[in-house]
Amino acid sequence: MKRILILVIAAAIVMSSCKEKDPYEGVPAFIRVNEAVIDIVDPSQGSALHNISDCWLYAQEKEGEKLDLIGVFEIPFEVPVLSSGKVHIEIEPGIKTSGLDADRDVYTMLTNYYIDTVLTPNATTVLTPHYSYRQGVNFIIVESFDQLGSKFEKADSSTYDFSVTEDGALEGYSMKIEIPKDDYSGHFECRTSNVYPISENGVTFLEMSYKCNDYFNFGMFGVVESATATSGVRENVITLYPTDGKWKRIYINLNYAVTNSSSNCGQFQPFYTAVRIDTLSPVGQNSEIFIDNIKLLHIEN
Repeated sequence: MKRILILVIAAAIVMSSCKEKDPYEGVPAFIRVNEAVIDIVDPSQGSALHNISDCWLYAQEKEGEKLDLIGVFEIPFEVPVLSSGKVHIEIEPGIKTSGLDADRDVYTMLTNYYIDTVLTPNATTVLTPHYSYRQGVNFIIVESFDQLGSKFEKADSSTYDFSVTEDGALEGYSMKIEIPKDDYSGHFECRTSNVYPISENGVTFLEMSYKCNDYFNFGMFGVVESATATSGVRENVITLYPTDGKWKRIYINLNYAVTNSSSNCGQFQPFYTAVRIDTLSPVGQNSEIFIDNIKLLHIEN
């Protein structure tokens, strides 16, 4: 009896060792993203141009399980994923806040991208994330400079005005600021014609496209109203650098400017300024600054 039992155990061991292994065990599938797309659902949302630079990539193999963060990847990319078969994929849109490589975050103004797909080991699945603006986003300012009139006006103290031009524009028409190459005493300043209430609760961003051969500044005036007068408290937010002839799109977080404004008033006028500096401005060239597709956005928490 003992001999029979030993033979049965031995046979089981042999059968187990002869069982075929899954040839794809441990072999990853691949996910590739070449580009992202912004879906504009209403013309009032402005241009679909964007600079969504990153994907925060998540995967979930079984319903009810926690989404696993695969990683944060700069577009375009192709990455291995150990998940296979039917998989739920979620991608959050990522930006470089204020254009800084070291300050990457999820852009909360946009929805996430979701898809249920089948991943095959050793094969590449190409995804194109489509994002749209979240419900509840308040489009405080949308300015493309393609309509008659502008939401911006020259400041009374400014030496120079801006023009709206097709020459050198990004899409349609763009704002153009020009300061002569030999003028180191004049300056440019414009601000919005209207004052906009912005709540301290939530998130506020400025999106804009720009191209320049000289430095310029963006900031916010906090408007203070009293019984006798109206005044403004200037909050410089960011200095933009020359772009080597290329258009760039930037996302500027305005939370600090809104919540820490010394005016503590909740009413603001965005502004731009520029001045030539003999150690920084292009020698022998006029200072030229182009701005387009401005969006001032706010969403409550």
